[in-house]
Amino acid sequence: MFKNKLVIPTFVLLFLTVAAIGKTAFGTDKVISVAEVKELDSAIVIVNDSLYFDSLELSLKHIPNAQPMYSVAKNAIGKWAKLFIAVKIVESGNDGDNSIYARRDYNLTGMRQPRVRKTMSLGATKNKYARYASWYDCMIDFGMYLNGMERGFIKKHHRPVRNSQEMVNYLYGKYNSHPVWRKRTLYVLKNFKWK
Repeated sequence: MFKNKLVIPTFVLLFLTVAAIGKTAFGTDKVISVAEVKELDSAIVIVNDSLYFDSLELSLKHIPNAQPMYSVAKNAIGKWAKLFIAVKIVESGNDGDNSIYARRDYNLTGMRQPRVRKTMSLGATKNKYARYASWYDCMIDFGMYLNGMERGFIKKHHRPVRNSQEMVNYLYGKYNSHPVWRKRTLYVLKNFKWK
């Protein structure tokens, strides 16, 4: 009987020890060495209301011009950076000439409030558009959306998306059903000048 009373506290103690040691001891968490961190110099760092990337220092509360935003997007959302900038220009304007949704709600892409998928949105406006804490949150959310749409494309066509133009044609009717949106977005992609 005494042995049985010690079994439960022993397991609790073992569990607490495992929790105290942490995930890294069991290989479930990736540990990055200092040498690897130095190689990853292009990390995005957010401190308070500022974003630091490479040599850029950007305010999260002020929408930057397309070039610095594209530099951040290349690192933050990868292959969708060019498409994000094109949709941002079509939906909310270019370099200081931003829509009311962009200025007030940091919604650069005209994104409606998602009902099912994971989102960075804070909630919906009265017109059902998504509200974000910053332009960077909008960027990350749009990248998440495009990753989901890419999975849908692969499921439908049994192959990956070839380029941003093909993704625009796939998004047409799902993301935005206005022919002018597709035409303008394809135009911006064709004449893309940012590096």
